[in-house]
Amino acid sequence: MSLACLYETPKPALHYEDEVVRRWWALPRGSLLPLQNGAVYQLLFAGHPGGAAGPDIRDAVFRIVVEHRSAVHNQQLYAASPMSQSLLGDVEVHVRASDWAVHQHNTDPRYNNVLLHAVLFYDTSSPTIRQDGYHIPICSLSDLPYPPQQSLQLNKSAAIVWPCQSIMRQMDKQERTRFLQRAGLLRFEQKVDAFIERLHTFALPAHQHNKHGYTKYDYCLLPALAEGLAYGRDRAFFRAVGLYLVGLDSTLPEPLGRTQQPAPLDAQRLHVLRTLIKQWHRVGAWATLRENFQRTAQQDTQQQLQALRTIFCQAGLSLARSDIIIVNVILPFAAAVALLEQQQLLFQQAQTLYREHPGLSSNRITRLMTTQLCLDREPYGSCQQQGLHYIYQQTCREKRCGDCIAGKNDI
Repeated sequence: MSLACLYETPKPALHYEDEVVRRWWALPRGSLLPLQNGAVYQLLFAGHPGGAAGPDIRDAVFRIVVEHRSAVHNQQLYAASPMSQSLLGDVEVHVRASDWAVHQHNTDPRYNNVLLHAVLFYDTSSPTIRQDGYHIPICSLSDLPYPPQQSLQLNKSAAIVWPCQSIMRQMDKQERTRFLQRAGLLRFEQKVDAFIERLHTFALPAHQHNKHGYTKYDYCLLPALAEGLAYGRDRAFFRAVGLYLVGLDSTLPEPLGRTQQPAPLDAQRLHVLRTLIKQWHRVGAWATLRENFQRTAQQDTQQQLQALRTIFCQAGLSLARSDIIIVNVILPFAAAVALLEQQQLLFQQAQTLYREHPGLSSNRITRLMTTQLCLDREPYGSCQQQGLHYIYQQTCREKRCGDCIAGKNDI
């Protein structure tokens, strides 16, 4: 840490947070970032811009490096620690280190995935602590060479060519479609396997009595449905609410943010969840959905999808969120039950609806991966969109290009 920046007060006219952000994006890949705790991070990937709420930078990738001295000319060198793995997390950017507490990030669970506090000026001896108690290392960008003005103007990814990009450019439209559909089916299989595992291992706690008359299918489905209502928002809180409503847990975490009440959109979706659970109280959630699958089995895909949409839309859920629930929760769950019960027709029905679903709303991941893979536009159909999610979650998020199916083109 340079002594020049310790406890220094920046000139207000010269330093603003957007300047610090620009300096972050201008850092070359592989840059060594000295930390205030004496360690060094190597920047493998600078991440993606965050949204309006939460950390400034999402999904940055680092590696811990260790210092040693070369026997030749006693040079100071750095090397990746043989025991360290890549670190994946968020970055919060401020002009001063003290801004972390000033902005109350230390009490906000939305910042509990931050792994680095990037600042210009280290103006406090107080540590940067997350809401969960984790101490975050601080890097002063003032300790790094000031990037040339040209670098500050460049797009952060303009100079990087990833292996997947070269391969995707060589594919024609049909090859890209088949590739993304296969990746989407792999994501479907993942979700199906996860539900099968939950159903296999589910057991009511010894102190818990089944007062609601739910089957184990309902106990596994309803918390997943609750979590699906919050995709892109406060998933942990919604899943906890789902467990609470079916009597599996009596504790509820505080909603994300600085308020003790959920945001209006979250409150509306919680009302939908309560409405659905009340409707399914006597017959059961899965029994209702199974009857719907059976009743529409001989209809075309559009009619089957419309019947499922009606269940959720009539409870007050938007069409876009209903489709998200159907693709990510209902269809994989139906396929899991079908495999457990050896119901081949139900499995084919669920998988066909997944493959032929016309598409979900664009989101942060589909937009990121459309750019990452150099696609002209986001792919059509939910299966291909889910393929983008699969590639991102499996390897692209951590930038493990050597393991990536897109880089290897082995699908």
